[in-house]
Amino acid sequence: MRSLLLLPLAFTLACRPKADTDTPADTDTDSGDPTTAAWNYLVYMDGDNNLEDYVTHDLNELESGGTNPGVNVLVLADRIDDYASDDGDWTGSRYYQILGDDDDEVVSSPVIQDLGEVNMAAPKTLAEFLDWASTNYPADHTALVMWDHGSGWDLTGTDTATETYGPPAPPSIAEDDTSGGATMSVAEGDLAKGLEAWVAAHGRLDLIGFDACNMASWEVAYALSPYSRTMTAAETTVGWEGYRYDQVLQALGADTSMPAADLADEMVRTEVEGGEWSASAVDLDKVVGLAGQIDGLALTLMAQEDAGQFAWNERNNMEGADEYWGWYFMDLGSLTGVVGNRNAELAAQAGAVEAALNEALISNYTNEPYQDLSGLSIFFDPRNAEWDDLYANGEGATWSVDTHWDDYVLGIDTSAIMTVN
Repeated sequence: MRSLLLLPLAFTLACRPKADTDTPADTDTDSGDPTTAAWNYLVYMDGDNNLEDYVTHDLNELESGGTNPGVNVLVLADRIDDYASDDGDWTGSRYYQILGDDDDEVVSSPVIQDLGEVNMAAPKTLAEFLDWASTNYPADHTALVMWDHGSGWDLTGTDTATETYGPPAPPSIAEDDTSGGATMSVAEGDLAKGLEAWVAAHGRLDLIGFDACNMASWEVAYALSPYSRTMTAAETTVGWEGYRYDQVLQALGADTSMPAADLADEMVRTEVEGGEWSASAVDLDKVVGLAGQIDGLALTLMAQEDAGQFAWNERNNMEGADEYWGWYFMDLGSLTGVVGNRNAELAAQAGAVEAALNEALISNYTNEPYQDLSGLSIFFDPRNAEWDDLYANGEGATWSVDTHWDDYVLGIDTSAIMTVN
């Protein structure tokens, strides 16, 4: 989830009227067809919740990125009543074509279409946005940013937490309060359903990014590998700034031939330079190899004399991705560092996981107090039956179909553990 507050951090590492026309793109004066840009930069901006106040801020920041004929910047933005009254206090959903300006208070970009109220949690809404963008604004390459709260693979949006688990279960990507708090789940396959038609028609996205909390997990990366070439996300919570759209778009506009990996690095580097705690860029082609090594680690742990129970008992020596969800979002590098100290067999397999993780990472940037995060988290807290079932059996839980990590984690005896430190 995007957090409503961001504490100062020390950097350590590396009502606008509807537009008069629905004509969405510049056209070739000879053919009448839309011209093909180098990049489409798409933002699925779900402010139909308590993040509404962020919508105008980020629309203006997108405008600050300037206008370049080689880059189409297109947004589906959704707002709700109660949390903000700026920009005419409009509500509902709009397609925007972002055009650059220097005014960081007024959103001047044209509203290409006023959609009324839509359910941002519905895969159909995402699919229609992708189709609208590519049909009316063709481009050689496409980046998609999912903008909202986030909670990694477990996107049920239900409040099932107890005193044992600390705070309530976090809301998810595409939480739509107007639609009863509906959410778009990775584990249940909703996000994949929103992407699959476009990917079948055009091939994988070049980049999918999450301007949202806790989405840099191995599970999310693996589930999205059939749909995108690269992924950008944060292991930790994300605050007010998130991605620095102005800097990213200026860089992309200056070099429209920029490869997806370079764009991914630009997004995460500027995010952390701007004060966010962590952000990583992942080559999703390499995540399959990482999954194979995680599978090997699970099998090795289960073959230990105590079936790998020692790892749970050593959990306080591992680093989680934030103070509330430290065991639920366990840093993968920290986990392998601890279990690798057990014996030579585990040291070898943990080292193989770490090598595969480093191979999959394009880049990883962190700030204090999370300067030691490795770039991706992994599920390591099987104390909630609803989450466990979703993790192991969800329609989109491809990580549990293709590896034994769920078998290992769900076999841990957690009965002696009552509180999260």
